[in-house]
Amino acid sequence: TIQVRLALGLKNVKHDVRFLANDDVDTPTALVGKKIAPIFEFQKPDGSKLVMPESLDIISYVDSDPTFGPVGVFKPLSKREDWAAWQTKHAELMRILQRPRYIRSLFPEFYSVDGYDAFVNNHPFTPYSKSDWKTLGKEKQYEIYNNAFDESLKKIADGTVEAALEELESIVHCPECVTEGGLSLDDIDFWSRMRSVTLVKGIKLPPKLLAYMNNLSKKGDVPLYFSMAC
Repeated sequence: TIQVRLALGLKNVKHDVRFLANDDVDTPTALVGKKIAPIFEFQKPDGSKLVMPESLDIISYVDSDPTFGPVGVFKPLSKREDWAAWQTKHAELMRILQRPRYIRSLFPEFYSVDGYDAFVNNHPFTPYSKSDWKTLGKEKQYEIYNNAFDESLKKIADGTVEAALEELESIVHCPECVTEGGLSLDDIDFWSRMRSVTLVKGIKLPPKLLAYMNNLSKKGDVPLYFSMAC
């Protein structure tokens, strides 16, 4: 969802954002046949209605239709090996930083206990497979989430998190774009993934990364999470 919001903001496309509860299956299924987000709904000039899922498909459609302003704002994904390698290297670290904090935060998707429970039930921790995770039961799942949060505090305190973020200084090209050559789908991917790091209290983002995150937040009209950090 955040990828589409960022892309629309960077293109200055005015839009309504309607949040679905994390446990809402009926609404997206009625619209596109399955539980998924985001869903883009648009009334075409000819009166017909477009209803489309999948972030990159939505962005591709909007960025190729002059109805939404200049086309080709975003260059294609470059499939950068350095960024892919960083994600692989720090996947578990990012998981223990992000997931426990999502369920400690006041997001509209989680306005009810059922929303939190649905998220936890659908997002396992290593070494569990999704099917094995679902057999653990809610109490055990939350225990593991709480343990992951505690482990993340240790990683923050010992400098592990800031050391990992420091590696991104060589990946971020400049405050305007993550990859040399201007805005691309690399930015949509990178910024959206790194936004959740701003939910982590007690860390300092390195200067290039911080300038980049703040710049695209302002230009894309999508706030960062600093004020909600925990």
